[in-house]
Formats: sequence, structure tokens, C-alpha cells
Amino acid sequence: MDLSEEIDCGIRALLALRKLVPEGGPKNLERVRQEMDEMISPEFEPYFSANAAMHLLAECERCGWCCREENTIAVSIDDCRRIAGHLGLSLKRFMIDYTRPHELKAEEVGSARMLKKGAGEFCPFYDAAMPGCRIHSVKPQVCRAAYYLSRMNLMLCEERKEVCAIPNCPADVRLRARLAEFGRRLDGDPQAREKLQKLFSSGGPEVEIFLLLLRLKGMEIYFGRERAEVLARKMGLARVPGDEEMRGAAFLYVVKYIDC
Repeated sequence: MDLSEEIDCGIRALLALRKLVPEGGPKNLERVRQEMDEMISPEFEPYFSANAAMHLLAECERCGWCCREENTIAVSIDDCRRIAGHLGLSLKRFMIDYTRPHELKAEEVGSARMLKKGAGEFCPFYDAAMPGCRIHSVKPQVCRAAYYLSRMNLMLCEERKEVCAIPNCPADVRLRARLAEFGRRLDGDPQAREKLQKLFSSGGPEVEIFLLLLRLKGMEIYFGRERAEVLARKMGLARVPGDEEMRGAAFLYVVKYIDC
């Protein structure tokens, strides 16, 4: 497939997202955007959306680096229920065996707790023989958001005014190599580069819808599917788009955004 055809595939994926939006466009848009701004400060845009796109594209290699280096792992009561069910444990037994009280006061974190893990130790669910996380499919929300959409990374991106590389993450290294290779191909095909630039500078409704859905996906990754589904219903969307539906357009967005 040549470069122009690859871009066309991404554009088709972008256009296909329109089927999720009610005729006439999203509903209650101003109110929903205000809610999103309250959930994630708009000062972190466009880094929040760009990192959401990176998160959709990167494939965790379950190397275990973050399972060891992340000193504290917070878990919500929903995380605890989900993981306990996956392990065949009661919620009470799971919380006794695997969690401890949160370091912050209850009025700040509600019912959230911490996994039992010391600094420099692996997470109790890391298994080198697998390799990696043995609860990968039901891992805590904070792990699902790491590292692209971690608060620390968003603050760093906002400070440096760029989408920052994730240190020691092989998935990030592989993704950036893929993006760089695509950028080199664009350098050799001015027409394809112009097509890509025009797509995201057009300000057309399909691009606006994509950017809205990308931000919604970021909310899903950061806060969980239930919170994102509430926002989707308020906008009259058929549903929250799936990861695979977003990836083709997300790749083009990231290429354009970081200007490979």
C-alpha cells in the first residue's frame, strides 16, 4: 500500500465515526465540554488528546518496568471488585490480602486504597514467567492510564509544550520509530504530506467529531468506561467508540501533531 492509500484508509476511519453521532450533531455539546473541562483542566489540551491517541496506538509489551518503578498504585472500589472477580476471590478477601489504606485522607480519595507494594518492589500481580501482569485484562484504572495519560506525564507535556517520550518504555520506543518512519516517507511524498495537512487544518465537521471522540476516549482511559458512557449518552452518541475504530484516524492525528 502506498502512502496516499494509507492516508486514505485513515480518512475513511475518521469519516466512519460520524455514524456514532446523531443527525444534526452531538447534543448538549457546551454542557458536556464544560464537564470535560472540570474533569481534566483545558490547560492540558491538546496534550491530553494527543496522549490519548498515543495510548490507543501503543501496544504494552508487559515488560514489567512500570510494575516495579511505580511506587504507589491506587485502586478504586470498582477496581477491587473487578480484580477480585477475575481472581475468584470475595471483595473482602481481596482487600485484606492485596490492599492497604490509601496514603491520603478519605475525604480526598473516598474509598480508594493502595495495592500492597513497597518502593522498588514489583506489583504483587507481576509475573515474570508470563511475562508481565497476570491481571492485565482487568488491571486498575491507574495502570490503564499509565503512562501517556498519567497526571505526571500530562504536567510534563504542558511544561515542555510537547508530547513527551515515556522513559524506558519499549512500547513507546516502538511506536515512535513507526511514526518516524511514516514521517520519512511523507518527506519523500509532498502530495501525501499536503493531503494530511489539509485534513486537520480544514476544520470540517468530521474533524471536529473525531477530536471530540478522541477526547472522550481519553476520558474513558483516564476515568473508566462508565464515566465516558455517561458523557456519550448526554451527547446522544450511539456509544463510546471502540479502540480499533479510533486507531486509523488517531495515527494520522499523531503524525500531524508531532510533525514527524
